[in-house]
Amino acid sequence: MAQGKTTLSLLDNYNNLDDPVPSWNRPEVIEGVSVSMLCLSSICVLYRLYIRLYVVRARGWDDFFVLLYLITGLLAGISVCISPRYGLGRHFIQLEPSGMLAYLKIFYVTNASYIMSTTLIKISLLFQYLRVYRNGHMRSICIVMIVIVSAWGSAFSFMAWVPCFPVSGFWTFDARAKCYGFGSRDVSEFYASYVSHTAINTVLDMIVFAIPVPLYFQRDTVRRTKLGLVGLVTMGAIVNGLTIWRLITIVGHRATTSPTFDPTWYGAISILLGSVEANIASICASVPIFWPSLKARLDQIFVTREITITLNRRSTRFSDDAGDTIELQRTASENRDNKWSRCPSRAGSESSETMLAELAPAAKRTQHYMDDFILDQADPLRKRGAFVVESEIKSGGLGRQKSKRSRSKD
Repeated sequence: MAQGKTTLSLLDNYNNLDDPVPSWNRPEVIEGVSVSMLCLSSICVLYRLYIRLYVVRARGWDDFFVLLYLITGLLAGISVCISPRYGLGRHFIQLEPSGMLAYLKIFYVTNASYIMSTTLIKISLLFQYLRVYRNGHMRSICIVMIVIVSAWGSAFSFMAWVPCFPVSGFWTFDARAKCYGFGSRDVSEFYASYVSHTAINTVLDMIVFAIPVPLYFQRDTVRRTKLGLVGLVTMGAIVNGLTIWRLITIVGHRATTSPTFDPTWYGAISILLGSVEANIASICASVPIFWPSLKARLDQIFVTREITITLNRRSTRFSDDAGDTIELQRTASENRDNKWSRCPSRAGSESSETMLAELAPAAKRTQHYMDDFILDQADPLRKRGAFVVESEIKSGGLGRQKSKRSRSKD
């Protein structure tokens, strides 16, 4: 293998100039994916902060760390977006010396801010879990994980931001600079730094996204919360899938050193996957916070209303002393089935069902054809009786609304 060799000695070790260009090495793919994911992530994080700080006014440590993530995430995302202009996706050996220097500066910022972003978003999620687990062993697990993630992230973040002494040795390849870890000239150490960070990151992601799963199986957990947990775990599975994929790409080319040292060519897929992974993780941490507010607003936009209109005629066959009796005529189908519809009187007067039942069949037909509706069809110009129209509107977002409209005799 490359044991004992330096990265510069592998720069022209193998001719890969004729290899087909992968789709993820194309500038339009790198810029399109990174810009869209960065915008979506930023919107979600900002909306989450708005809800916490100005709507519910319940800010906490999780909001502080997600704000720090927003800064580092923007830094990493912008660096990835402009990287194709400095050679990402092309062969490193084909760049001018000034181009190599410029790319390594951009990659220095991209790598360091990415490592900080993955740390901060995990800590934010863990502090968010502490709002749910007020006591018990699950709260203790969250606290222990905060300590572990903080120690892991601090160590690798320092290695990323200070890979050489002086730091400029990372992109100048100055032989007098003392470099280690991500800036090491030794291939084995260089490779081990990237693999160890990505492997530990994958394991920690699995643990962090698995912590809220026991809530799903608790009997007192409502269905709404269970659906939210399903969404959280689903997005967490996507993040874990991306980290595993990224680990495979790093191992496959030994952190861009095999078969030749070509960081701009072999590193494009790993950089793009890391950017998408961090953005989806931030969305995952933000959606549970702003979703209730967003759902309420969507209900006001996409309103589903059920409208029921009822026409009640005020009976004129009874005296005013008997009260305001409301009567509904039966339909032909109801007559055949011997089913009657009636509305109760506010004054407790005798119902129309009882009175019509006492009439002979011929009298019933006569009484039926004296109905206001039938008479209106036969003589539209006749004097009409009083009636009441009631409407009821049911809406999931706006509740229930009722209206009542009356019309008296002409």
